[in-house]
Amino acid sequence: MWIAYFCGFDGLAILRRLKKQSHNETDKQDEQILNDLPECVKTADKANVTNVKVLKPEEILELKSDLDAVQSCTATLNQIVITVSHDDEQTIFSSLKVEKEKKRPEIVSTVRDKIVTVFDNKRVYHSHEDSLTGKLMYSAENQVLHAGGTDNTLFLVEGKKLKMIKVMPEISLPIEICVDFCVSEISCGKEHALILTNSGDVYSCGGGSRGQLGLGHVETREQPCLVEDLTGVRMKCVGAGGWHSMAISELGDLYVWGWNESGQLGLPCRNISTQSPPAEERHRYQLASPEPADKATGTWFTRVDLENTVSGQCEAHIQRVGPVQVQSEPTVLDFGEDVTLVKVAGGARHSAVVTGEGHLLTTGWNDYGQLCHEDVLSRDYFQSVDYFLQHRRTVKGVFCGPWSTIVLCQNYLRREPSGDRNRSVISDHCFCTD
Repeated sequence: MWIAYFCGFDGLAILRRLKKQSHNETDKQDEQILNDLPECVKTADKANVTNVKVLKPEEILELKSDLDAVQSCTATLNQIVITVSHDDEQTIFSSLKVEKEKKRPEIVSTVRDKIVTVFDNKRVYHSHEDSLTGKLMYSAENQVLHAGGTDNTLFLVEGKKLKMIKVMPEISLPIEICVDFCVSEISCGKEHALILTNSGDVYSCGGGSRGQLGLGHVETREQPCLVEDLTGVRMKCVGAGGWHSMAISELGDLYVWGWNESGQLGLPCRNISTQSPPAEERHRYQLASPEPADKATGTWFTRVDLENTVSGQCEAHIQRVGPVQVQSEPTVLDFGEDVTLVKVAGGARHSAVVTGEGHLLTTGWNDYGQLCHEDVLSRDYFQSVDYFLQHRRTVKGVFCGPWSTIVLCQNYLRREPSGDRNRSVISDHCFCTD
């Protein structure tokens, strides 16, 4: 049995609309949901929205047959689309209306605040108003293999060609980008794109104002550039957050770079770590800077709360490197020798990874509970999510919306719990930061 869970921002009734659509209830009911919402929620006014936080993972989809499989998932701030296959039948679970004659899209992605779908490997649509396939963007001559979008550009891999379509201020004609590699994956943030090649190299392009290109500077690059610091190590997947980037190597190591304003890289940051822990809560804080302390930055501490977890299996992976705001070159995180990572995803300012054991770890901004820890405490270290350990769920995949996280699970863990072993895993490795 497969189960999908949701955590994070639900200010536009995403979950209610998703459940209505999945149960084939009337469009009139969906319209009433939207009409009943306060105006501040409809416009996603962050300052005024209330009661929009899903802190505890909430089940949004259950696949009871072993023949069912989730093919893809994507989310914007106010929409979710999940595609499922069952034998030869295809099903779309969406918070948007889906035309009945439409088959399952081969690709789902996002561009700006729109859902992008590719049907028959050639017809590219973007959502409009309440329709999943609201407008046709582009009809390709060759098969579209991959797609990903930033706030202003949609990238398409069409056959052996890489193309981009500008969507601001209006949709442009496709522009071909000359490349000499074959693309296996595209992942996009707000302003930048990560491109993984068949040979395991990573290229980046777009805005680099926060070091998210991994090229050692904060400049923009219109053409894909090789992330040279990753050469020599084959990468198997990439994940772009809002203004940060991640890649997992074939050895299962996580490389991170870009903006760390909210601890989304899993590195200590000044907005979360502190040099003056409250005396009455000093026992909750762990050292987050090297020993002995760097004279220039001093000693920093980060708050770790593991005593309230139920499973007794949680780990906090603290990197002792001192505060980092912008990391313009890739650096590898230390999770210990017994942890191998297999999946990665990034939201606007949070990150999630899945281990080979089927455990979920998250870090970063958590104002809407998107880290799945059942609180709103932001973290600048990757921490195991207790909910899935406690309920013996094996995490198989993770997807991030800007302020949300969608987790795909099976209903059992591969390994039996081995008693109370909550712990902070400390890394003493050091590296150069900006």
